[in-house]
Amino acid sequence: MLCGWLMSVPVWAQSERPGDVARPNTYAIVNARVVPVAGAPIENGTVVVRDGLIVAVGANVTPPADAKQLDGRGLTVYPGLIDTATNVGYTAAAPAAPGGGGGGRFQAAPTTPVTGAAPNSTRQVGFQPELLASDLIKATGDGLDAARQAGFTTALTIPREGLFMGRSAVINLAGETPRELVVRTPVALHVNFVPLSGFGYPGSLMGVFSLIRQSFLDAQRMRDMDAAYRKNPRGLKRPEYDPSMAALIQALNGEISVVMYADSEREINRALDVAKEFNLRAVIAGGREADRVADRLKASNTPVLLSLNFPKRTVAPNPEADPEPLETLRNRVAALKTAANLAKAGVPFAFQSGGAAPADAISNVSKAIQNGLSADAALRALTLGGAELLGIADRAGSIENGKIANLTVTRGDLFDAKRKVAFVFIDGKLIDLRGGNVAPGDIAGTWEMMGPDGKPTGGTITFTREGRDLKGTVAGTLGEGPLDSIFTGIGDDASVSTLSFGANIKRGDQSLRITFNGVYTADEIRGTGNPGTERAHPVVLKKAAGGGGGRPGGPGGPGGPTEGANLSGQWSITISLGQQQFPGTLNLKQEGSKLTGTIGTPFGTSELTGGTISGNGFQAAANINAGGQALDITVSGTVTGNRVEGTIVSPQGTATFSGSRPQ
Repeated sequence: MLCGWLMSVPVWAQSERPGDVARPNTYAIVNARVVPVAGAPIENGTVVVRDGLIVAVGANVTPPADAKQLDGRGLTVYPGLIDTATNVGYTAAAPAAPGGGGGGRFQAAPTTPVTGAAPNSTRQVGFQPELLASDLIKATGDGLDAARQAGFTTALTIPREGLFMGRSAVINLAGETPRELVVRTPVALHVNFVPLSGFGYPGSLMGVFSLIRQSFLDAQRMRDMDAAYRKNPRGLKRPEYDPSMAALIQALNGEISVVMYADSEREINRALDVAKEFNLRAVIAGGREADRVADRLKASNTPVLLSLNFPKRTVAPNPEADPEPLETLRNRVAALKTAANLAKAGVPFAFQSGGAAPADAISNVSKAIQNGLSADAALRALTLGGAELLGIADRAGSIENGKIANLTVTRGDLFDAKRKVAFVFIDGKLIDLRGGNVAPGDIAGTWEMMGPDGKPTGGTITFTREGRDLKGTVAGTLGEGPLDSIFTGIGDDASVSTLSFGANIKRGDQSLRITFNGVYTADEIRGTGNPGTERAHPVVLKKAAGGGGGRPGGPGGPGGPTEGANLSGQWSITISLGQQQFPGTLNLKQEGSKLTGTIGTPFGTSELTGGTISGNGFQAAANINAGGQALDITVSGTVTGNRVEGTIVSPQGTATFSGSRPQ
């Protein structure tokens, strides 16, 4: 009782992080819908995980006595999602995606290495095929958390810069050390066809292909020299070891694949010409126009790592500007149909994020489905299909006995716009998703500490949302301080979320460390707190009046009372799209669990329709006219006091917004 708790607020607080103490190594997800991909869906199934592996899956599986059971009612279990080309796991920020989106290209930056050059290379940065991703990744590298939040558990990762980008590694997206992340290495040599504008030769596409071709010719010559020397070294000068050439020779010998980043029909054909000339095991990455050369891809058995970074308008149109060329609009629409056309043509392909935010990549799969790709084929391209192309189908990509326990568990269908990743397993470990198991509007607000008699003690906990991050403060008679180490997880019943946090509170000249571990259901948080002593105390937090919140179906949920959720009013917001920001307005009117009003954007003011309220969260639809094009958008947000934040989802991408209303 901060007052009761702090005056008299699990010992796991001394560990590296709360959820890591006494974690079981055996889990059983029961009563869930299971989609193995390698077989038919199981509507009421069980998946058992032990020591990092899947040991049982089926409708009539009895959970082991030592398993921690997770009630999966309302959940769907998928194989862990696989991103087949990304830059996660390194320490420097990735370069911006090419203007207009699409392609999954990685811009060359040969003079600014991401993680350092290969130490013994004879080549400049950007021309070092010997780079190994497995040597450069970090267990706390960029992008790992965002990928897990979206449901990805595995990825093919490559260094970011250059024409010869290095050799990739398949990694799992969680582990204590880089070695724990690596599943397979090296997997492929990666070649980019972006001209090095501003850096000298090659500054044109023709120059790029010429340099790449010459590099392979040089590697062939060195291979022949090495072979002659090994056959009869006497009297011959020992060939100088060149690690760059050695990596290219590995590709020439067919020991690894060569992933070539190409989007346009012309680029893909040129890439296939190079592959044919040097007998390379080619893979096309990006592939925006791959369906235009589907016959050649199929005939050469060349797979495609298809980018989910679809072309889109990235800036608001200027009313005085000329309309976009018709060809640009056609290409934007055609890119959505590439996956369906490749599937129809029988060309093997898998999905890659291609520089798109992981959550947006999953949403873009839904767009591919809307444009002719079957949902089964889409799921396979995110799981088993990717595993097959990466050479790990014997250990990942489907829910089968003996495979690595990489699982993605969602509330709602994976391709539904309202899906929510409940939790993921990576290498058999249940991964804490920051706020992932508590809906954005559920926990934000102020919670009162209650004594044993059920009366408030005067202490409060206040939670706020910053994007997907959960922040908070604690206050009471002994002082106040920010919360830290906030983690949410999944309870024994999947409808229950676990919550833990800590805080340092100043008491005179001393700092008091408090910790909490409990569960969250509806408008109550119940658990135990430790005020820096060895004795833990029971703690109950109740939603304060006006604090908002509530789970769907509970207080504040659809069909229930919305007490404490005050959404009505005129809100001034800032809309962020990429690096650009625009002013906007929200005029909301709340009537029970229904919401009406308008949204003002740079394109004008539009009426909100189908608005609903869940606790202090809301969602509505609108139609805006963007440069003569009618776009359906979905507006979702969360209100905390007089602050609002949320997202605007349109066919052109996702924008975020935040703002306030007059007090």
